[in-house]
This record gives sequence, C-alpha cells and structure tokens, in this order.
Amino acid sequence: MKSVQNIVLFLSVLLYIGLIYISFFNVYQTDDYIFTYSTKRLGLSGNIRDFYMNWGGRYFGYTINMFNPLSHDPENTVPKIYPVVLLSSFIVVVALNFKQYFRYPLAESFRKSLLLFFFYTVMLVSLPEHYYWFTGSNVYFLSAILGGLLLLFYGKFQDSGKKGWLALCIVLTIIIMGSNEILALILLGILGVLYSRNRSKATGILLLAGSIGLLISFMAPGNFRRMGDSADVFYIKWLKRIAFFGLNNIYIAPKVILIVPLFIAVFGKELDIIRKKIDFKNAVIIWSISVLPLLLLGYIINSIGRQFESILFFYLVTLSVVVTYRFRNIRKFWWAGIIIVFLPETNILPKKYANFNIDYNVNNIIKDVVFTDLKAYDREIEQDLYNSTRKRRFFSAG
Repeated sequence: MKSVQNIVLFLSVLLYIGLIYISFFNVYQTDDYIFTYSTKRLGLSGNIRDFYMNWGGRYFGYTINMFNPLSHDPENTVPKIYPVVLLSSFIVVVALNFKQYFRYPLAESFRKSLLLFFFYTVMLVSLPEHYYWFTGSNVYFLSAILGGLLLLFYGKFQDSGKKGWLALCIVLTIIIMGSNEILALILLGILGVLYSRNRSKATGILLLAGSIGLLISFMAPGNFRRMGDSADVFYIKWLKRIAFFGLNNIYIAPKVILIVPLFIAVFGKELDIIRKKIDFKNAVIIWSISVLPLLLLGYIINSIGRQFESILFFYLVTLSVVVTYRFRNIRKFWWAGIIIVFLPETNILPKKYANFNIDYNVNNIIKDVVFTDLKAYDREIEQDLYNSTRKRRFFSAG
C-alpha cells in the first residue's frame, strides 16, 4: 500500500501548505475581545472566578484565553502566526509518538505524522473554529496536542519507570480535564480501561487525578447556569435527549465509516501491531469510549459542532482497529475514500439542521486557496481596523 501512502502524503503536504497560507489572513474574533475586556475589567483571578461561576468549568481552557494578547497586538500578528505554531506542534508531537511507540526513525515518524494529520483535518467539523479561532483553538486544538504529549510522556514512563515522567502525566491529565469536556470524558474512559488492565499505583494515580479534574470541571456552577431549566415536560425533554443522541450518532457513523478503508490502507502496519497487543474484546471496549461524550451531548441536547471533533478522530482510529480483526480486506476500497474527501459539503438539509451536513474540508480548503480573494479580504479588515482606530482617537480627543 505504498502508493496509497504516497498519494495521501502528497495531499497532506498540500493541505498543510494551504492551511498555513490561509492563516496569514486570520484575525481576532468576537470572543477574543470578550476575554480581553473581561480580564482587564475584573483582573485575572476575578475573571477566572466569574467564568467558573457563570459560564463553565473549563478551568484551563478559559484561563489560557485570558492571556489573549489582543490589546498588545494592533496589527493582528498573533492570529496569523499562532495557527502555524499549533499545526506544526501537532505534527511534531504525533511524530514523536510514532517514534516512541513504533520505534521508527525520525524521518519515517514525520512521514507517518503527516499522514495522520491528513485524517485529522478531514474529520474536523469546522476548520476555522478548530485551527484559526484563537480562543477556540486553545480549547479544542491545543488540548488535542496536549493529549498527544500525555501519550508520549506515558510511553516514556513505561520505558524508564522514572517518576518525573509520571508527574508530567499527572499535570497534563489535570490540564486536559479542564480544557474541554469531550476530550476529558474520552481521556477518563481511556484511564479507566488502562487501570482495569493494569492495576498499578501509577495508573490508579492517573485515574484519580483525572476523576478529580473532571469533577471540578463538571461541577462548575456556570455549567448549570448555562443549561438552565427547560420548559418542556419531563417526557418531552427525555425524548429530545434520546433524539439528539441518535442523530449525533447517525452523523458520526457514516462520516467515519466512509474513510475507514482508506485509513486501514494507510496505517495497516501500525494497526496490525496494535491488534497483536490487545484482543478484540478490549478493542471494542476502547472504541465504545466514544459513547461517553455522545451521551453527555445528548443529555444537554447539543447537536453537531466543533465539540465533536475529538470524538470523530477517536472514533476513526479505534473503529479502524476493531475493523481490522474482521474485515481487513476492506482496505482494497481505499480509492473510494480518496474520491469522497474531495466531494463538496452535502448541503442537502434545511438551514436549521445544516450542522448535520457531511463535509471533509478538502474541497473548502481548495476553494479558499485557489478561488477566494484572501488579499482583498485582508485589505478590507485592515481598513476596518484603521477606521475603528480613527473613531477611538476622535472620541478620546473629544
């Protein structure tokens, strides 16, 4: 399957270049201004408390956004550079994991990392919100990178037994639990499975740290304030929850399944290595961890959005492992996956349910790079910033 890998590698490099090109036209968004203003008004500690009490329990995700450099960056420089830093960091961290767990040379590890980056990108629900939105990328993309670091450090701890690596794992576990709820639930599920298979002091400590972090995040008063009380009667409320749980699964399953043959064709060697280390039953259990965040999103009646991206990628990787036990020959349909990722968004549902349209992002990236006049957009933004600055100076002078 070397030819398949070369095709995907070529596409991945093009995607990476295209995403970096787009980032040079990125600017701050509304939430960035909100975080900057509220931090200046309340102070850092006051704003952390206000968000926890009135908005949500993402104690790390919200706190890091309070260090937003917007007020010191009138030229909008950081939003143009930061996505490049995150994209590159993701590729580096994934490469180090391939080197750690599969013992590949560094060059081959980076090659594999770029291949995985392709699948990560096509699984995203919203490219702008995940890669370019400053506050959103800190909550969703940065936390995924930190998850990769956690995996790397745990591998280092397994190899060496040094407590320093375990300490770093504990710190990262607590950080990720306060980054976003979806990744937190996935991580807690993984830690639970890990502890059930290896009841050591180290896995117990990690599970305890994860549980405490998740409890602090989920029990934030702000979570309950935002949920509010529904006016629906009891059975209507639960019918909605069941319906959203079902609809979210209906969206995720086909989007992932259509790409599984291509994923298996590209990572067949690695999947075989994983398959030899865990049995079919445990592979299914790990895959079923995906249900945990889906249950939460169904309960809070939340439909498809940027918060689903961790589920989609985890679902793809773990389902691919499961499929290799029974239907390994499905990889011969890899060519269908190549065609599918180039298709435009389905766009067949009414606007109210537009989030459920399936899109693999490649088509949108091509449109933005080739057909959209990003330079004209950049000039328009610069003019708006110039006009806003003039207005502020005029009123200040008055």
